Amino acid sequence: MRPCLVLSLFLVVACGQSPAGGDDAGPDPDAGPGTGDPDADPGAPDAEPGGATDPAEPGPFAVETTTDSVSTSLGTAAVTVYTPTGAGPFPLVVVSPGYQIGRGNYDATCRHVASWGYVVLSHDYTSGNHQEKAGEVGELIDWALASLDAADPAAIATAGHSLGGKVSILAAILDGRVGAVVGWDPVDALPPISDGSISVAPERMAELDAPIAVIGETTDATGGLGMACAPTADNYTQFYTGACSGGAPAALEVTVAGADHTDWVDDRSACGFACLVCAQGATADATTRTITKRMTVAWLETHLRGRTGFGTWLSSPGLGAEATARACP
Repeated sequence: MRPCLVLSLFLVVACGQSPAGGDDAGPDPDAGPGTGDPDADPGAPDAEPGGATDPAEPGPFAVETTTDSVSTSLGTAAVTVYTPTGAGPFPLVVVSPGYQIGRGNYDATCRHVASWGYVVLSHDYTSGNHQEKAGEVGELIDWALASLDAADPAAIATAGHSLGGKVSILAAILDGRVGAVVGWDPVDALPPISDGSISVAPERMAELDAPIAVIGETTDATGGLGMACAPTADNYTQFYTGACSGGAPAALEVTVAGADHTDWVDDRSACGFACLVCAQGATADATTRTITKRMTVAWLETHLRGRTGFGTWLSSPGLGAEATARACP
């Protein structure tokens, strides 16, 4: 770890909270190409041989949302639950946000994953250091399995952005129920003032026994008004190489050329100081989110549900022209 480098992460990712949203209202932000979806990729292939449709397209399920408050050992966590309308049970995915970023900033991606038949629970942090936050994810899984009839206890995944990516990966290490994990530009940074948080990559990656996929960018590895939002020494590549050397059952790394650290929030204008200070990449935010939706759904369908036919969407060029991928073993 390099505390002198990671101070910038905790300064620049302090995005403002945005509303988490309640019951569905208005147009679906994940309606497909030609229907107003800002993240639609009109150049993407329609189907892979074998019949799997492009996982960047909306899935077959309508999605209902509810909000709730969950008591944990750290406090009271505000959550939003995205539930497919149909006969369950459905796999459960817990989504963790970046540092001081409200869960509502990931609404479009959460809704998209849910449309493919997943119960998605997004949450705001309460308190605690990084490993305590990861432990709280386990408590949210407990709550979901006890409270949500649609959630399948046999199929659970974690996913998250920035700090939330690190928290999700650590949660998968700590909780054996997690069967797959996805990190959206995860950052393994320690606070500038120690709170007991630990480094995960590479120190804990040998303990990961769930398939892991990470997606990231290089724009913010060094830049942004002299500050690095995702320093090279702590970025998504460190999780991937740690997983490979640690013997994870499967690991995928996707790099989006020209993307930047704030591409994973729904609306850059709602992200406050972080979106002003982090370097802005040349690739459109919507393109990065489309690739992220494609990779996330394809990874979960393959490694959580055990479905075949999604390989095209986990490699080049199926991921998108801006994306390159490598995998191990």
